[in-house]
Amino acid sequence: MIRAAYVGIRTPGTTSRLRSEALQRALPDADWVMIDTDVPFRSAARIWRSLAFRWRFGPAVQAINLHVCRELPPADYELIWVDKGVCLQPATVKLLRRRARRLVYYTPDTSFLHNRSRFFDRTVSLYDLVATTKSLEFERFVGLIGAERLLLTTQSYDSQLHYPRVTFAEKRPEAVFVGLCEPDREVCVQALLQVGVPVRLGGVGWDLFLKRNQKNSLLFFEGRAVFGEHYARVLSQASVGLGLLTKRFPELHTTRTFEIPACGTALATVSTAETTRFFLPDQALFFSDYQALGQQVLSLLQDSLALQRLSAAGRAAVTQGGYDNDSVVRQILDRCELLQHMPE
Repeated sequence: MIRAAYVGIRTPGTTSRLRSEALQRALPDADWVMIDTDVPFRSAARIWRSLAFRWRFGPAVQAINLHVCRELPPADYELIWVDKGVCLQPATVKLLRRRARRLVYYTPDTSFLHNRSRFFDRTVSLYDLVATTKSLEFERFVGLIGAERLLLTTQSYDSQLHYPRVTFAEKRPEAVFVGLCEPDREVCVQALLQVGVPVRLGGVGWDLFLKRNQKNSLLFFEGRAVFGEHYARVLSQASVGLGLLTKRFPELHTTRTFEIPACGTALATVSTAETTRFFLPDQALFFSDYQALGQQVLSLLQDSLALQRLSAAGRAAVTQGGYDNDSVVRQILDRCELLQHMPE
């Protein structure tokens, strides 16, 4: 039996928690130590959480590092997986390095254009492998650690959570978006409402938009916290899911790119170098501007046969394409030469 440890967020409903569970499925015979970095973070006062999130500074950061060092039993580990460890200080990473035969860092986020961490900048060279989903930062990583220690993978959905909850006949004639409100996303939703497309929203920051549209009977709000089973059901019940990308940096795909079709819902996505590689024209609703998208969605809602075909083709593309958590985790472990410990 091998020893392995996971260091990252384990809060239910988070993508990090789902990855940790995929790791356990991939190495079921390993003696796992699961260290939840969200425990000390959530225990800190709000001001310290804000400082940690924005600047990687303050008592919450110190608490996270103390927690990791205390919770990791002194032993030799075949694998230590660090998931989004932007608050791990150099002394903590050096401890992990001493105890791990293979030290892996995984991030679905940007590391240099956004979410930057001075701690990660100083410790990236200590990892045996860095797995990133951001192709736009690939060359930057290569310059720091070399291509041999870098793995470019995709965002992923979780097959244990993201699957259809309703039949096609039970779907609501609406588009859905769950995520942080951004100005560009407001423009998108407003464009759909203007042509008569019902839209269901969920996530943080939509208060002013909802207030401006409080008399619009086509707009529905699912709540600020839409996670886990709730999130999967909301996606499944919609006819079209908006796979909107952030404008804070040049994002090319997101977890929604796979979660929406995995839940059996037609994906509407902007055409990028990555989304057009994942899907053929008959597997997703590609768009270039929001006015055209509004008309496309409206037409699709009025053509149930075309909508059903698009939804089924999109789901087949993601379920057969290896974009699930288990496949991505196995890809990373394969690179670490740990597949011999996996079940067939």
